[in-house]
Amino acid sequence: MSEEHRLRTLIHCEAPRRAERPPTVPPREHRGGGPRWPVPRQLEAGEVSHVLNTLLEAYDGRRPAAQVRALVAPEVYASLSGPRLARPRHRTHRVHTCTPAPGVVEACARVEADGRSFALAARFTRTPDGWRCERFTVLKPQQRPIQTPRRAAA
Repeated sequence: MSEEHRLRTLIHCEAPRRAERPPTVPPREHRGGGPRWPVPRQLEAGEVSHVLNTLLEAYDGRRPAAQVRALVAPEVYASLSGPRLARPRHRTHRVHTCTPAPGVVEACARVEADGRSFALAARFTRTPDGWRCERFTVLKPQQRPIQTPRRAAA
């Protein structure tokens, strides 16, 4: 019973060990001549969908706004961190992305809450630290005032 036991990594199921990790991306040079952060890669549609769902959780009040502070511009953070009323859960159904300029990704999505559909619009820009959401808006239809029927003059 002197069998030798070794642990092997499951290639598709486990994270690589430190010695097996790929080399890091070399830092790019900036105007000052010294190394700086690596250039953030392109934002994929699946990642945009994940970030939008995270921002919707903060919008609904189900996630503290402080958790998304690093992902958004100060204006967006201010709108998410204000006092919150109880809101229904919003769920994204379709997310569409486009790249109108280098370093910019715009997204729109169909969002449902309480059986109603709304539109969501967002704009992400590339910064030296990564991607940041500059605009985030849930577009809801305007509430029309209730009109009372006019009585005919007698």
